[in-house]
Amino acid sequence: MSEKQPTSELLQRYLDGTCSDAERKLIDDWYQRLDNEDYATLSDQEILRDLDHVQKKIGLAKPGVPRWLYYVAAATVLIAMGVFLRLAWEPSTSPDHVTGVPLAAKDILPGSDQATLTLSDGRIITLDETNEHPIKGESGAYTIQHVADGIRYDKSGSPVPADPLTPQYHTLETPIGKQVRLTLPDGSNVWLNARSSLTYAANNFEEARTVRLEGEAYFDIFHDTSNPFRVVTEEQIITVLGTKFNVNSYPDELGTTTTLVSGKVEVKPQNGAGLVQLSSGQQAFVDADGMTTHVQSAHIDAAIAWTIGLFKFEGNTIDEVMRQLGRWYDVAIVFEGPKPSTKLWGEVHRNAPAEIPLKLLDFFNFKHEVSLVNGKPRIVIFNQLKKEVKQ
Repeated sequence: MSEKQPTSELLQRYLDGTCSDAERKLIDDWYQRLDNEDYATLSDQEILRDLDHVQKKIGLAKPGVPRWLYYVAAATVLIAMGVFLRLAWEPSTSPDHVTGVPLAAKDILPGSDQATLTLSDGRIITLDETNEHPIKGESGAYTIQHVADGIRYDKSGSPVPADPLTPQYHTLETPIGKQVRLTLPDGSNVWLNARSSLTYAANNFEEARTVRLEGEAYFDIFHDTSNPFRVVTEEQIITVLGTKFNVNSYPDELGTTTTLVSGKVEVKPQNGAGLVQLSSGQQAFVDADGMTTHVQSAHIDAAIAWTIGLFKFEGNTIDEVMRQLGRWYDVAIVFEGPKPSTKLWGEVHRNAPAEIPLKLLDFFNFKHEVSLVNGKPRIVIFNQLKKEVKQ
């Protein structure tokens, strides 16, 4: 570890909003000094005084390290801190802020039903509300029907049998701001949320009954006692017989959350020991390392609200809320200053323009700004709260 790494870690915790009150006050004090004085004009004595303050508060200096070397390293970090803090707290210094064009939130429209299907022969098919037509499978053993209520596989009347020894993997993907419903070859139904993908062997699915998920999906599984259904994510493996459950496994979340609506499922972390069995109304969280599993009571309505066209927040942080909005409205989310830990409650229709869910920010006294930067909508949230109320 370098001499300046601990200070860098403190700065990162400050920007993430995870540092302690004492650490936050320390950096606020530094920022105020850097904001009021030109650091380049300070005398040697003033610089040494500041660095002594850093050393005493954080304990950077170690036995055997020459004091002059410590000052050089710490001075570099302190000056870099000033640059980072100015960028974080002064919107006018951000290049994006200068080039951003003001945009009305009412002009940011919600997502819709759309997806792409990649077949094992390399064909990529765009599926949306305007192209309802059958797609012939690679082996001729099935057709894929894109109908009003989603996508489904149909094997009736197919004269050519599938080769079970050669899996034909299909990948269904939804971009940001889109979602789709899929009926798998075994009759199980899957609702795939925005920016998600589902991979499965289409030709012998009734035997394999395994899908790989990235993102979020709600499953209504066809019951087959002799052949369990499996959902594989980066962090875990879920085994089910017949049940309804939601899986949130986005890469930008802290881990994978499995919420059981009805029935029973088994959750096994990919890299950890043990197996957890969930009952209806429970929720399992597996951390991003695929090691630890935590079980708790679930807010079922909130977890599956997206499947019925709602955002529903039950004490979510503003960071969690904005990740959901960003994926659905295809907008970049920027926080000016540390991310607040304030909890939000509310329910909003997903088919409304972005100005409707953004009213939640106004209700909880968060100032925000909407603009167009390089052709992409961006929402900036300003942390106006000097002292956050602990929930």
